[in-house]
Amino acid sequence: MLTLGLFLLALSLLIIVHELGHFLPAKTFGMRVEKFYLFFDWPRKLFSWKANGTEYGIGILPLGGYVKIAGMVDESQLGKKGGLPSVPQPDEFRAKPIYQRAIVIAGGPLMNVLYAIVLLTGIFYITGVHRVPLFSWQLGLEPQPLLGIVRGDRLLAVNGAPAYLDAVTSPEWLLAETPTLTILRGKDTIHLQVSPEVRDTLMALYGRSQSVFTLRLPAEIDPLPGGPAARAGLKKGDLILRIDEEPVSSFGEMREILQRLQRDSVTLEVRRGSQHFQVRVRLDSTYRLQAYPAVALPREVQNLSLPAAFATAISQSFRITGTNLKALFYLITGRARISETVSGPIGIARVAEQSFENSGWLGFLTFTAALSLILAVMNLLPIPLLDGGHLLFLGLEAIFRKEPSYRLREVAQYIGLVLILALMLFAFWNDLRRL
Repeated sequence: MLTLGLFLLALSLLIIVHELGHFLPAKTFGMRVEKFYLFFDWPRKLFSWKANGTEYGIGILPLGGYVKIAGMVDESQLGKKGGLPSVPQPDEFRAKPIYQRAIVIAGGPLMNVLYAIVLLTGIFYITGVHRVPLFSWQLGLEPQPLLGIVRGDRLLAVNGAPAYLDAVTSPEWLLAETPTLTILRGKDTIHLQVSPEVRDTLMALYGRSQSVFTLRLPAEIDPLPGGPAARAGLKKGDLILRIDEEPVSSFGEMREILQRLQRDSVTLEVRRGSQHFQVRVRLDSTYRLQAYPAVALPREVQNLSLPAAFATAISQSFRITGTNLKALFYLITGRARISETVSGPIGIARVAEQSFENSGWLGFLTFTAALSLILAVMNLLPIPLLDGGHLLFLGLEAIFRKEPSYRLREVAQYIGLVLILALMLFAFWNDLRRL
C-alpha cells in the first residue's frame, strides 16, 4: 500500500507540474482551455468542476493527465469525424502565432525542469550536500563476483573520479565508454573494467533494486522493535562474534551464514562493551534477526548558501539530463539492452518506496526531481502525441509556411499512440518479469 501511495503521489505531483506548464502560457496567450485533468477521464471521471470556462477534474485512469486546448490536434480528436473547422476561431490554439504555440507546447517539459531545479535548490540549501566517501572506508566491500571484487577490497575510484556512495547507487556509472573501477587489494591497486555483457547484467540488478555494491560493515546490530533480535534481549551496538561456533567478520557475512544454515534458532556469541555472552535467538520465517547495521558511515557535509545551492541544483540537473540522453543513445544504438534498462510503473513505484525508506520525505522529493527531468527528456522526443511530436509539426509549419494537413497529423497521432502503448506494455511486462 505504501508503494502504491508513493507512486500515485509522485505521478500526481509531476502531472500537475507538467500540465501547468501548458495551461499557464495557454491562458496567458488568450487560448481557450477546455479541460485540465489529473489522470484520464476514460472511461469515466471521478469528479469535476468548472471555472472561467475550463473544466477541472480527476479521471479514473491513473496513467497520466492532460490539458485540452481548443483548436489543437491531439489525442482527443482520434476517432472523431469531421476534424477541425477550416477557419480557426480567435481563441483557438491554431489561430495563434507559431512562437506562442511553441511556448505552450514546450511549457510542459520546461516546467518539469524548473520544478527539479527549484526543488533541488531548496533541498541543497536546507540539508547541504552529504556524501559518503567509499575510498576512506577501511573495511572495504563485500564480494561481488560479477566485477571481480573480493571481500575487503577498497573502492578508490569510479571511472577515474574519487569513489562516493552516491556514484554507485544508480547505474549512471555504467554509461561511461568503458566503465572502470579502481580498487585497493592489500597493497595492490587494481583497475577493473566492465564488459558489455557484465554491464547488461548489472543494469538488470539495478532495475530490480538489488544491491550491486555492499559495504563491509562490522556485525554491530540495531534490532528492529519486536523482531527476533529484540525479543532475545539484544541491544543497539551489540557486536555479533560467532553464530553456532562459526566466526563472523562482517554484517554481510552474518546474513550469509544465517541464510546458509537456515535454522529456526541459532546461538550467538555477542560482545557488549567489555562483556562477552551467548544468547539463543529464534529467527523469523526467512531466517533473519530483523536488525540493521548499527555502524554510522563517514560523511562529508558541505553547507551551501542559496546561490551555491542553486548552482549545485543546475549542475545536478544537467548531469541527470545528460545521463538520460546517453542512456537513450545507448538503447537506440544497441549498446544497452532495452529489456534490462526500461522500467514501468512497478519499477518506478519500487524506487519511490526505496527512496522514502532510505531518506524519508527528502529522499522521496529528490526522487521526484530526478523523475521530473526524465519526463522532460522523454516528452521532447519527436514522437506524435508527445510534446516533441507537436514541436516537430510546428517546425515543419515554420519551414514550409503552411499548416500540415489534418489527415497527416491524425495518422501521425495514431502511429504515436501505437508506439507509446507498445512501449508501456513492454515496460509493464519488463517489471513483471523482474519480480
